[in-house]
Amino acid sequence: MQTAVLEVAGIKDCRITRCGYTGEDGVEISVPSCYVQHLTEALLNENENIKMAGLGARDSLRLESGLCLYGADITPQTTPVEAGLTWLIARRRRSEADFPGANRILAQLQKGTKDVTHRRIGFTMLGEKKAPPARTGVQIYNQNKCVGYVTSGCLSPSLGKILLWDIFLKSFVTRIS
Repeated sequence: MQTAVLEVAGIKDCRITRCGYTGEDGVEISVPSCYVQHLTEALLNENENIKMAGLGARDSLRLESGLCLYGADITPQTTPVEAGLTWLIARRRRSEADFPGANRILAQLQKGTKDVTHRRIGFTMLGEKKAPPARTGVQIYNQNKCVGYVTSGCLSPSLGKILLWDIFLKSFVTRIS
């Protein structure tokens, strides 16, 4: 991620951050709220290839890329082991144990799934393509027992499927792994 403070469309001190939050190469532009309409109109008028997109577009891109949303798919209580994000903990950090939550996370890594109560897993929803996606908080049942819940879900236009991030209880994950 890179960031710079520049002038855009005559607005000084715009913070531009190059980020790949959706899995696509993109930028976020931060300006005081009083300049948002001016900036939006200037960008849309400057280039016919620039289009407005909402949170639905962001969600479909991030779900297709396998990225999670903080506050929905992961929370301050979720460890990288539970979230399936251990690849983000560098070897140096693991050996030095110099990061917040290191004791808990490194213990989970050492013990495998023994200390993990739940796991984040991506799924595609079965059924008709025209069916609405399962929404955040919908419980998932297996043989009349709640085994998890949906944290994110949306239609993937490029895949033609409904994609979901779900949190499953450890006892169920062990059976499907």
